[in-house]
Amino acid sequence: MIKIYVSPSCLSSKKVIQFFEKHKIPYIKRNIIHNPLTDTEIKLLLRFVPNGVGDIISTRAKFIKTHAINIEKLTMLQVFDLIKTSPTVLKRPIIVQENKQRIQIGYNEDEIELFLRGSIENEFEDSCEIF
Repeated sequence: MIKIYVSPSCLSSKKVIQFFEKHKIPYIKRNIIHNPLTDTEIKLLLRFVPNGVGDIISTRAKFIKTHAINIEKLTMLQVFDLIKTSPTVLKRPIIVQENKQRIQIGYNEDEIELFLRGSIENEFEDSCEIF
């Protein structure tokens, strides 16, 4: 199942939900503002990104700029605390397919289609035998 981590005020999050609804793609939506991520969920996200913390934290986030936070200098414990206490620092939306260990960050329709195409192709490969 695909999980989509969203923020209610984020336009990109709204667009992703509309995209999934329009294409009748099943998903689980998680509002990260009202229901912040757990340590386990943060670890999961970090496992799927190729470049670490910088892939999921927005250096353009107001909180990051206001507090002059250099994410490169934070310990992992500080990163986890930052995400849990200030979830708006996360890039959004975050689309995760756990069973395929895949992640898509942000709204880009072409990238989402490729992300989903890989899901469909993998499902066919899993269910087809080669003679």
